[in-house]
Amino acid sequence: MSFQVPIGVCQVTIPGLGTVDGLEYANGVQQFCGIPYAHLSKRWSRSTLRTSWEGAHHDGTRLGNDCPSPIVDGDDADDLVPVPPAAHFSHPRSVDELSALVMNIVIPYPLKEGSRGLPVFVYVHGGSLLYGGANLPIFDAVNLVSQSIAIGLPIICINFNYRVGIGGFLAGKAIADELKSDGYAGSGNFGFTDQQVAFDWVQQYVKFLGGDPQNVTAVGESAGGISISNQLLAARPPEFHRAVCMSGLSAAIPAWTIEQHDRFFEAVCHHFEIDPSAPGALDQLRAIPQQELANATPDVQGVPSGTGNPCLDGWFYRSGVNPLGVNTPPSWLKGYMFGDTYHEGVIFHLNLLEDDYHSVRRVLQAYISDEAHTDQILKAYRITIDSPQEEFLSRVEHMCGDAIFKIPNYVLAQTAQESFLYHFDQRSRLQNAFEGTAYHAHELLYLFMNLENEFNEEEKQMAHEFSSAWIRFANGLAPWNVESEDRRWMVWGPGSKVALKNESEDQETRDYKRINMILLLDDGKCWEKWLAGVDALVNQRWKLFGNA
Repeated sequence: MSFQVPIGVCQVTIPGLGTVDGLEYANGVQQFCGIPYAHLSKRWSRSTLRTSWEGAHHDGTRLGNDCPSPIVDGDDADDLVPVPPAAHFSHPRSVDELSALVMNIVIPYPLKEGSRGLPVFVYVHGGSLLYGGANLPIFDAVNLVSQSIAIGLPIICINFNYRVGIGGFLAGKAIADELKSDGYAGSGNFGFTDQQVAFDWVQQYVKFLGGDPQNVTAVGESAGGISISNQLLAARPPEFHRAVCMSGLSAAIPAWTIEQHDRFFEAVCHHFEIDPSAPGALDQLRAIPQQELANATPDVQGVPSGTGNPCLDGWFYRSGVNPLGVNTPPSWLKGYMFGDTYHEGVIFHLNLLEDDYHSVRRVLQAYISDEAHTDQILKAYRITIDSPQEEFLSRVEHMCGDAIFKIPNYVLAQTAQESFLYHFDQRSRLQNAFEGTAYHAHELLYLFMNLENEFNEEEKQMAHEFSSAWIRFANGLAPWNVESEDRRWMVWGPGSKVALKNESEDQETRDYKRINMILLLDDGKCWEKWLAGVDALVNQRWKLFGNA
């Protein structure tokens, strides 16, 4: 671990809320944890902004509660975020959906009267909209904020919990009807509306901690980036001014129709032997203990590692956008940065273990509906009937990673021309399931710098450069210099090398020719069908919806 050790306790006052205790570090950095930002009255309701604290005081020296997510035997998700807890956060955390909407805030120094507000870096955690939380040790922001001080560009960093999985994204007509009767709108998308409330908290209160509410950057990885991409499409988007989507745009986890969500709602009910059409079905589901409900997800979805899915409810998204595709960023966004890792598709490994050439081809063809195009794509990835199993699985993973993460980024790069683009190719030396790969989420070790004790000197230097680029962006500066008219991507690694490359220079690694071939199939209509097929493949959607 590379955590700093607090040297004492500090306290600040937030007008309207009260006093909050926090931890203070030797360099002056202060950390306030478990701050309740929202009130939630019951499962599957809209959260609302917290404008008071009980007793006008909060103990921010301890992490808050966690939102429920599945606990699955054999899941390798911990290897994606392999940072053990800090010693000063050794107390056990509770899982409680009604009190887990909390945030952790790190500031570089106490508010100085008359000083200019600092840029605010709001991090949205990932986890397939099914897992994860702000309390994971990898997301501790003390080292990141300390780095911002070291380079003379101090930031405030905030991360927060939001509801995930069945608790955060269950939707359908029954939920829509109850929300309406309670005075709310829409159906599902509870995790997304929690995020909006968190950004509302920032707007109302961050100035009392020294932050500038008019200088907010939203940063997220995987489902965090997917969340930010969805928020850019929202009818009532939260207020932020720049965005970083790391390994995920809205198309990566498809939003479902109300009808699809009704099917999922029925499947959840049937799992617990509840009649989904009964008037009290929702109340019966609420009686299911929160962890038991979350743990049912793999059985209901039919895969070891599934997703939470947004809802096309006619309320959350603004008119004219399509979260299933790639969308030009709104004009109000002042800056955009996005990118991906080399081996994104490794996260689908567990879900693909039982597949063979015939099952992969069958699922893709069910969506592409053109055998020549299906075979052309499989051939382009050298996925053949006689491929050895290990090679076959690796090639399918890379194909799925391209479809879900890399190609949407490439399409967006052609329309969001003032954006900053990157690839993360640094291989991991950690001795776990992802050793030797530039795996999905590996870059988080370089952003938050919470496992530097496992890095060599070259890796530490790259981590400082990587985190500094994100800090510069949050300060409204260019994260790196782009002195060329052609499209260039900053490539981090392998071997701790950092270079700005155009697509010709990066062809051998990224195979842009293959990407462009796929994008041109059927006059540009094929790739989104292929993307839908890949989502169905890696998540075995036919178990819920048929079509394979």
